[in-house]
Amino acid sequence: MTEGSAALAASFDAPPQEFTLQAPVPPAINTQFHFSGGIGVEGNAAVSLARAPKVVESDGCAPPLPDEPEDVSDIAPSLASLKPLGQIRESFILAVNREGLWIVDQHVAHERVLFEKVLKQRAAQKVESQRLLMPLVIELTPAQQAVFAEISDELTKNGFEAEPFGNRSIAVKIAPAGVDAPQIEHMLHELLDQLSQEDQALNMEKVCGRIAASIACHAAIKINMPLEHNKMEWLLAELAKTECPMSCPHGRPVVLRYSLKDIQKAFKRI
Repeated sequence: MTEGSAALAASFDAPPQEFTLQAPVPPAINTQFHFSGGIGVEGNAAVSLARAPKVVESDGCAPPLPDEPEDVSDIAPSLASLKPLGQIRESFILAVNREGLWIVDQHVAHERVLFEKVLKQRAAQKVESQRLLMPLVIELTPAQQAVFAEISDELTKNGFEAEPFGNRSIAVKIAPAGVDAPQIEHMLHELLDQLSQEDQALNMEKVCGRIAASIACHAAIKINMPLEHNKMEWLLAELAKTECPMSCPHGRPVVLRYSLKDIQKAFKRI
């Protein structure tokens, strides 16, 4: 056997050697990576709304919208251009126009409309009324009786027809249009109680306003009442025709307005 053959035979007779596969170890890199146009970590982190940074003017977003000059003394044209979007909880009308976002209390808006309507009808002696199917008998306290005797003529001029019925009651035969029969008794009790608490002698001009406000309040659209889109359009148009569209006869606000400037400030565009 030659020397080469002997070495080959010895290699077959030797036990096999164990081995494992290993990935090559990359060499250490001491240099830093450089990215062009990258985003810093702080710019990509979540920001709390309570600590939102102030937006700079040139932030790359759309520029602020031009704010049209406003004349708060003449609000009727603004109201006339409102477009209703819908209702909030079937109580507040949400509307928009070029000037911003408006929220209208449907009850007090209709109250303002009816209040001025009743006053005009009263001045023209043409107040709309309705005859009840059955006379409504209402029991009064002594204080209410005294006030009723004093203002009965003014009640008649505002669409009521009522007369004494027994010792402490009145019978209402005719009432202002739009006031439901169940509301008539509550309205008269409320009105007579308010007037009986007056410290001074009753002023008939103020009494006329009180009666008109009470009629308007009880005949107006209620809260939690769904309105069709055309009904909302009608109410906003009628409100725009009134002399004092921003408050109801009792002094409550009718409209909340968020101007374009208010909205842009909220979104930090200006």
